[in-house]
Amino acid sequence: MKKISKKQREQTVKQLLPKVKYYASRYAFDLPPGLEIKDLVSAGIIGLIEAMKKYDPSKNTTLSTFADFRIRGAILDEIRSMQWAPKNSRKKLGEVRNTYAELEKGLNRPATDEEVAEKLNITLDELYKTLSIANTMNMINLDDIDLTKEGNPIDILGCISRGNEKEMLDELNLKELRAIIGSAIDELPEKERIVVTLYYFEELTMKEIAKVLDISESRVCQLHGKVLIKLRNKMEQCKS
Repeated sequence: MKKISKKQREQTVKQLLPKVKYYASRYAFDLPPGLEIKDLVSAGIIGLIEAMKKYDPSKNTTLSTFADFRIRGAILDEIRSMQWAPKNSRKKLGEVRNTYAELEKGLNRPATDEEVAEKLNITLDELYKTLSIANTMNMINLDDIDLTKEGNPIDILGCISRGNEKEMLDELNLKELRAIIGSAIDELPEKERIVVTLYYFEELTMKEIAKVLDISESRVCQLHGKVLIKLRNKMEQCKS
């Protein structure tokens, strides 16, 4: 395997160190107990160091793209390692996810929150609390969709938003997934689509999105959780 030069390594570190803190702040909403943003920064730095060790210039991917990809994967790894939710919460989340899928299949359109709450015989507040769990449990992850060759966690939604990662996507054979998720995003209701666009394409934080939409940060997290549920349902439909 070819080696990268010391100068190239130093340039990449200088370029991406600010992004480590930036990505840590973007993923720092609804963190599991015992996990702080400084832990995510540390994980991201470790991911950057590992990228320098594992990068192969002979592959059709730039060092900055590869390192950027590894940083986000390392941060998500750190979050997943601390995730825990009681069985009751997981059960509720599964019921909500299945209800959205069933209603949308029967109605042939996106189900409203009110319809889902009524079907489950719960209040809207109870539904929103459950939707927030989707964020803390990182519902879209490697274990759910089993895509990489090496078994390394990846930030799927992060991948679809970044045009400079097309080569990486090709290498991981994720082009089909990109098309599936892109189509699913197009079908989302307007406010959910705006949240996806601002978070994954414009790379705003949840707090910044809340200001743009003039809603609470917790409501943004709920909408984001609902999007994760819908995208997971869409991917499972395509796998079956």
